[in-house]
Amino acid sequence: MDVVIVSYERSDLLLRCCASVRHHAPAARMIVVDNASTDGSASTARRDFPEALVLENERNLGFGTAVNRGVAAGDGQLILLLNSDAELAPGSLETLVATLDREPRAAGCGPRLSGPSGDIELSIGRTMSPASELFFKILEPLYGGGAGPLTGVVEQFYAQSRRTRFLTAACLLLRREAFEEVGGMDERFFLYAEDVDLCMRLSRAGWHFRYTPDAEIEHQRGASAGVRPLQTELAYRASQLELYRKHRSSWVAGALRIYLCARYALASLLARGKRREHARAMLAWFLEGGAATSHD
Repeated sequence: MDVVIVSYERSDLLLRCCASVRHHAPAARMIVVDNASTDGSASTARRDFPEALVLENERNLGFGTAVNRGVAAGDGQLILLLNSDAELAPGSLETLVATLDREPRAAGCGPRLSGPSGDIELSIGRTMSPASELFFKILEPLYGGGAGPLTGVVEQFYAQSRRTRFLTAACLLLRREAFEEVGGMDERFFLYAEDVDLCMRLSRAGWHFRYTPDAEIEHQRGASAGVRPLQTELAYRASQLELYRKHRSSWVAGALRIYLCARYALASLLARGKRREHARAMLAWFLEGGAATSHD
């Protein structure tokens, strides 16, 4: 088995992630792909984890491209994609492997993801369709990180194993056969939506996914992305629009662009301080055509 970890800044989280792999998956081959971090992430990982293969990109190539590079460097029949801000727990990987053993047409399976405080990450079914995005915009405040009125409903839902159309790549055990059948990650997605796209293509190829709550992983969601918030949101919106262009109709993609322009225009008028500056930068990006920005 290959464990592929994409790293960008936050060497502290990367080392904790690698330590969890060493402790809970000692037989796996650990492959770290660093996207040109400036904090010594690659050299520190190489020093502290000599058993790992550490690949350094000369510039930030994005998540999907880094995943493809890491997968190509290995040869395991199973591939665990693991975010650098996530940590394996005792027995979690064995549970995921057993799940795939029971379901030969499952392309992958994923665990229950929890934040440091124990709150459940809403990680099932995020297909980034208009209906899906509206659903999660309503659900997230009602769940409220485990303090909202729908907490009991969410916890009950996430306590049950189920087939699903989407699992996040924050921690995703995949069959190499399935991953290679559809050509791996689409490298047009720099950050975000690449896992949605992968799941959609695998589903169309006749595979399915299994959510496995008996395996639980701690995930500090967005920890690396928070290093450069504006660039992160630009990347998210670019990937969102690309996904809509690829998998939705042209009018739906156009409607999304109009909605986002209106949203940022309103925020640029009503927000204050850094939020206003952020909204104006996003609006300017859209008005310029949503051109690709530098990720170096």
